[in-house]
Amino acid sequence: MAFHEGTLCGFFHTRAQEMDAVQPFLMGRFDANGDPTDDFRTLTWGETRRQVLELASGLLALGIRRGDKAAIFSESRPRWVIADQAIQAVGGVEVPLYPTLSKDELAYMISDSESRAVFCSTRDKAEMVRAIRPGTGLEFIITMESGGSDPGQGVYHFNEVMEMGRQNLDMAALEKSIALVRPQDVVSIIYTSGTTGRPKGAMLTHANFMAAMDQFTDPTLIRRQAQDRDLHLLFLVHLPICHVYGRSCDYHVGGLKQGGILAFEPDFSRIPKTLLELRPNVIISIPRFFEKVYDQVTSIVSRQPGYVRKMFAWAMRQGEKFTGAMAKGERLGMLDLFLFSQANVLVFNRLRKEAGMDRLVMAGSGGGKLDKEVCTFIRSMGIQLTEGYGLTETAAILNYNAPEFTGIDRDNLNWFQNKMIDWTYDCMVRKQAQGKSPHTNPLRSLKLAVAYNTLAYRLQIKPGTVGKAVLGTQEKIADDGEILVKGPQIFTGYWKMPRETRECFTEDGWFMTGDIGRFDSEGFLEITDRKKELFVTSGGKNVAPHPIELMITGRPYIDQACLTGDGEKYLTCLIVPDFPELKRFARKKGITFTDHADLIRQGEIRELIQAQINEVNQRLARYEQIKYFTLLPRPFSVEGGELTPTLKLKRRVIKELYREEIKAMYGASSQRADAGQTGRAPETFIVPCSPSER
Repeated sequence: MAFHEGTLCGFFHTRAQEMDAVQPFLMGRFDANGDPTDDFRTLTWGETRRQVLELASGLLALGIRRGDKAAIFSESRPRWVIADQAIQAVGGVEVPLYPTLSKDELAYMISDSESRAVFCSTRDKAEMVRAIRPGTGLEFIITMESGGSDPGQGVYHFNEVMEMGRQNLDMAALEKSIALVRPQDVVSIIYTSGTTGRPKGAMLTHANFMAAMDQFTDPTLIRRQAQDRDLHLLFLVHLPICHVYGRSCDYHVGGLKQGGILAFEPDFSRIPKTLLELRPNVIISIPRFFEKVYDQVTSIVSRQPGYVRKMFAWAMRQGEKFTGAMAKGERLGMLDLFLFSQANVLVFNRLRKEAGMDRLVMAGSGGGKLDKEVCTFIRSMGIQLTEGYGLTETAAILNYNAPEFTGIDRDNLNWFQNKMIDWTYDCMVRKQAQGKSPHTNPLRSLKLAVAYNTLAYRLQIKPGTVGKAVLGTQEKIADDGEILVKGPQIFTGYWKMPRETRECFTEDGWFMTGDIGRFDSEGFLEITDRKKELFVTSGGKNVAPHPIELMITGRPYIDQACLTGDGEKYLTCLIVPDFPELKRFARKKGITFTDHADLIRQGEIRELIQAQINEVNQRLARYEQIKYFTLLPRPFSVEGGELTPTLKLKRRVIKELYREEIKAMYGASSQRADAGQTGRAPETFIVPCSPSER
C-alpha cells in the first residue's frame, strides 16, 4: 500500500519497504525483554517495522485512536523509536518527556498534554508515574523493561502490548490508519525545557519535521545519499531524542533519511569506551562534548616531552591552514595538501584512533554556542565538524554550516563535475568510514586536489557562526537585535496557550526566536546570547553573560561558570572547577586534601583559579569584569535541576539554589568574603579587576 511520504510515519514505512529487511537499523544494550545488558543488540529494518505494527495494533486494542496523546518517559533507546512510530501509526500525538523530570514536572506535563498512555523505560519510572497518576487522566502505563505488569490497573509490559497486537493484527486497518495521517497533523507536543518560567508544549506537525529533514540534507555533498551507495553510516546516539535536536538530527535525518544505523548510548560516562567499541561514523552532540575532547587532548599533550609538543603544534598549524582554506573556498596547492597529509600520518590519525574517532565522517554541534577556538581545533584534527542552530519551535533547524560546493550549478551538473563530486564523496565519506583518512594516501590526496581545483569545494563553516539560513528559511534581525524567522519548519503554536502563541509572532508573521544575533558580510549568522538572559547592571550597562562564560570555561582548571549581576554594581560568578585537572595539579604541587570541598579551600588552588579569572578580565570591558567569584564543590547537573537536557544553564534555578552564596559576594564590597561563606560554597573571595580600560 502507498503511504503519504509527506508524513513521518508514511516515510518510515516506505523506507522500511525499500530497505533490505536484514539491514541493521537500531542498536542498544537491551535484550528481547527490554532489560539492560552489557552488549549491543541489533534490530533490523524488518524487525523494527514488525514490532512497530504489532505495538500499534496493541495500542488500537487498548483503545488509543487518532488524535489521542501518548507520552514517552524514557532515555534514548530502540524502543523509544518503536513506541514513537507505533503512536504515529494509529494517528496519535506523541509527547516526549525528559527522563530527568521531577514528579511535579511529570504530573504537570502528563495532565496538561491530556496523555491517555505513557511509555516508561524502567520499572522505577513506571512507579513514579503511578504515584502521580491520580487526577492526570492517565489510563495506561507501558513499561519497556520486564516486571511490574498489572493489567487490572492499566499497567502493561511492552511485550504484552505487542502480543495483544499480534492477536488482533489487522494489516489492512493499520495501513489505512497510516495512510489517513496528513502532513498538517500535529505529530508531537514537545515541552520546552523551561530555563525560565512554566514549560510550554510546542506543537510540531509532520510537515514541520519533514521540512527539517530536507533542510538538513539539502547541500550537494549530503544529497548524494549514503544509502544510494549501500553505505549505512553508524550514528552514535547519545543525545536524548526526547529533545528536538537529537530527534531531528539522529533519528530523522540519520536513521530515516540517510538509512543509517542508530547505536544508542544514553550514558554519557560510557561514551569514551563506546567510541572505542563501535568507532562510529557520525556523532551529533552539544558544545560541551567537543569542549571535553579539546580539554582532554590539550591536557594530554601538555604533559608530553618537548619534541612531542612541538610536533603537535606543527601539525595543528597545518590543520588550521588546510581547514581555513576550505572555510574560505580557496584552492589548495599540492604542497599544502602533502604537508597536511603528513600531519595526519604523524599526529592526527593516531589521536583519532586512540579516541575511537578514526572512522568519523562527520560530527555536528548544536544546542548551544560552540567556542570558536574549540571548533577550529577539532576541524584542524581532520574531523568534519559542522555547526547548526535551531529551536524546539523550529524542529531544530534554522541555520547550518554544511559541506557545499561553490561556483557550480548543482542542479545542472555535467558529467565531469558529477565525477568530481563522486571522487570527493568517496574520499571524504566512504574511505573515512572505513578508517582510511583521505590525506594518508597519495592517490586520494590527488583526487581531492583535483576536486578542490575543479569545484572550488568549500566547507561552509565559519568558526564562531552557525552558518547560513537553510532551504526555504527567511531571517532578519529586529531593531533590538532579536533574530526573526519564517519557514516551513516553524511550529503551529503552543498547546492550549493561545496568548503565548500570539506573543511569539510579530504582527506580520515572523517567529521571534528570543536569540540575539547578527549577520556577517557573507550572510553567516552569529548568535550572541539569549534575549531573556541579557541583564543590565545598576550602572545601566547591558551584559550578555554567555560569551563571558565561554571565555571562563575555556580557561584551564575551570569546568562550569554562571555569571550573575543583574541590577548590581558589578559582576560575580559561580565557578565549578575541572576537578580531575585540579587534582592532578594538587598532587604535582604536593597539596593534600580529603574531598572536593577541602581541595577548593587550599590557598594555592584559590590563587590558581584567580589567575585564570584575571586573564579573562584583561580581555573584557571594565563593566564586564568579574569582581568576586565562588568556587563550588559539585558540578551543575541535569539531575540537580541546574541544567537543561542539552546542558544549558537554568539561571533562575541556579540563582535560587545559590542565593546565599550570591548574596555573600555582593556583601563583600570592601573586604574578603571568607567570613560570609556557607556550607555549600566553602570559599568566596575577591578577584582583583584588571587595570585595563576597554
